[in-house]
Amino acid sequence: MYNNNQHNEAQFSQPLPPLSQKQEYDFQTQKKVGKTGEAIVDKWLQIHGYRIEDVSDLPQYQKAGIDRVLIRPNGSTATAEYKTDIKAKQTGNLFFEACDDRNRPCWGWTSQADLWIFFIPQQEILVVEPGKFRLLVSQQQPELLQKVVPNRGYSVTGLPVPLAKVRNIASHVFKFPDLLF
Repeated sequence: MYNNNQHNEAQFSQPLPPLSQKQEYDFQTQKKVGKTGEAIVDKWLQIHGYRIEDVSDLPQYQKAGIDRVLIRPNGSTATAEYKTDIKAKQTGNLFFEACDDRNRPCWGWTSQADLWIFFIPQQEILVVEPGKFRLLVSQQQPELLQKVVPNRGYSVTGLPVPLAKVRNIASHVFKFPDLLF
């Protein structure tokens, strides 16, 4: 597992809007929160020499659950889906979206990205291979309590997965110093 704490506050000094969320999730608020998290993850990857192609607004990538094409320093590429979880620091869990209120599978099962990159404000960034996360969810499912999250006009059912277990399967863990985002 990779853990990088060598970067200081100056590298993350770009002003960003505050990350906050109401009790009921709505698309516009969640989109703003997500875009802020994406900017932070992009900056983190750029510091490590990655070039980033934002494909989040392209329909073929949206359908596949892909936000970015990452070009590694060695020239190889990977696709990534970014997730900003503003509740994870408080709950100690990452939320794995399983299905919507029409029982259609959500990103946890449908994303075709090579990597999932979770940004937890004021805490850490975790890079996880989707297959490993799905296997963890499948193995832990009997112990995980389903949670329904209301949105305007629909709801999502998912599983809160303990951060400690996700860290164990993560390929990279970056812990932030005490920075205010």
